Amino acid sequence: MAEPPATPPAELVQQLESYAVLPGTPDELVQLLRPPRLGLRSTPSLRREYGGCTGFWPSLARVWQVEAGRLEQDEKESIPAVTALAAFVLSLCTQDEANQESAITHIELHLRRVLLTASSLANLENNEYTTMTRICCQTLANLVTANDGIAARYFSQRLKDEEEDKLLQRLLASPDHGTLQAILIFLLNSIHDNRERAMLLATTPAGAAILDRLMVLVGALFEGETAEGIAHGEFTSDIFQVSFTIIQQLISLEAFATAYEGHALMPGFSISPTLVTMLKFLDGHLSLPQHATTPSSLALVPFLIRQLISLGSSVMEQKERAMDAADAATFQGVVLVLHCLVSIGLALHSQEEGQRVDGGEEAESEMVKGVEAVVRLLRFSQTLMLPPTPRPAPPASVNGVDTSSSPPVAASASSSSPEACAAVAQLQRLAAQFLGIVSFLPPSGVADAMKARAKAAQDKVRECGGLELLLSMCQIDERNPTMREHALFAIRNLLRNNQTNQDFVDGMKPQYRVGANGELFDLPPALRTG
Repeated sequence: MAEPPATPPAELVQQLESYAVLPGTPDELVQLLRPPRLGLRSTPSLRREYGGCTGFWPSLARVWQVEAGRLEQDEKESIPAVTALAAFVLSLCTQDEANQESAITHIELHLRRVLLTASSLANLENNEYTTMTRICCQTLANLVTANDGIAARYFSQRLKDEEEDKLLQRLLASPDHGTLQAILIFLLNSIHDNRERAMLLATTPAGAAILDRLMVLVGALFEGETAEGIAHGEFTSDIFQVSFTIIQQLISLEAFATAYEGHALMPGFSISPTLVTMLKFLDGHLSLPQHATTPSSLALVPFLIRQLISLGSSVMEQKERAMDAADAATFQGVVLVLHCLVSIGLALHSQEEGQRVDGGEEAESEMVKGVEAVVRLLRFSQTLMLPPTPRPAPPASVNGVDTSSSPPVAASASSSSPEACAAVAQLQRLAAQFLGIVSFLPPSGVADAMKARAKAAQDKVRECGGLELLLSMCQIDERNPTMREHALFAIRNLLRNNQTNQDFVDGMKPQYRVGANGELFDLPPALRTG
């Protein structure tokens, strides 16, 4: 069947005006809008002709007013009419800034009325409203798409209105995938590489509430994504992908730390599910070196050190009481923060000589401030998962008499679950990596500032007792197979060009063996030095 010819602009204005004065049935409006709506698909120039026709927008606004009023009166028969109106405006505003401006002026108020009606809890769950709500949300997103002027004005006003009507928060509770996607695109297009608008989302009460709702929405979606996929931008969920892009905007526009630290926490809590999800997004963003060494990422190091100290102190307090879900979230937060810092440190050290980025040295120096907190966490981790007991030395004899008394002691075993052991093992590996990174010096081209930074880190680790801890982790531990290599790498960096640290380790060499009853015996020949 051939498509009907598009209605001429002047004739369409007359039809809309007549409908607004004497409203017909919603089905009549659907049929009235069908020719011009189909015409817009095949003839994009009609957008300018319709939008520029005298009286077009006021007449269209009056029709919107009629149908929005019907919908507010729970007249479900108007749903197809509103759907047709939204689809028509969506087409009119596509890549047409003049029509976007006119739609904001004449249509947005009525579109908002429709969305407020559609976003009630009952209507969100009612399938009759689903298609209409989705198309109306797509229309809302299209009003700001690629129009920085409208985004600047409208997003600020929307957040002010949001404090009263909570429209976006309500729509983010929709069970419909397309509705959620459209609202996320609206948020993304509203920010659109603009720091001022990113800070509005990060700092205003309504912006913080929207961000909280968004993190709750996508928190469960992490299970369907892989670390490699996140790092390379390959996602299984487009909702997750758009959400990740929104957080990346906050990171690149230096609004992430403000949003995170401005999040309201319940008394007695140091982290929330929202903040855990934000840290997961940040971790994913920093997992590629080209992201980890941007100025905006390096500027996050002081923030990450603050969170490391705060969350680390909180997680260590759990020893005084029974652990609960909040402690598990705090522990997860510590691991995520450490992983972010390790990603930045590794990315900085992977740069070739002469390609150092601006802010790199400041970031490395800032990391040294986290040494004490990391050593404390490393020590604390050994209370959660005891180190393995080394294999006992062969019995010694004096005049043919065995002087060793007690039988061999079995390796210490943690009573924790395998999942808990894996989490503690990951914390230990990351802590060792961090200490090795902050004390690292490249083999050549080392500036005096880098030497001073490495020396400060090396000395701080020794003063906090970190050397002994790392040396105790150089045994093979089946629960943490690669821990030995991480500990050895850290010790290598801590001893390099640091005579004090070398002497300290040299002084820890065994001089004698203690018997079961406290007697001192000579070392076996294999352990003697000098």
